[in-house]
Amino acid sequence: MNNPAKKSLTQKERLCRILSGNRFLTLYEIQQQCFDQFGVHDSETALSARWRELPNSVKQKRRREKCTAWEYRLVA
Repeated sequence: MNNPAKKSLTQKERLCRILSGNRFLTLYEIQQQCFDQFGVHDSETALSARWRELPNSVKQKRRREKCTAWEYRLVA
């Protein structure tokens, strides 16, 4: 976790790396992954702003079943 290369990623780069898998994740889960993988605490507000900056053609968003949270992922 103390790898300087991982910490030098931008917030948007961290978001893209986390969301590039098959799973849908909530902002809270993305925030936790940022800390676990990169040792950086990104706020949900900041992550949401970076999400909005991404092109619509690669974004998928849906409501999580049985709750009101949105969940996100990127597609190729």
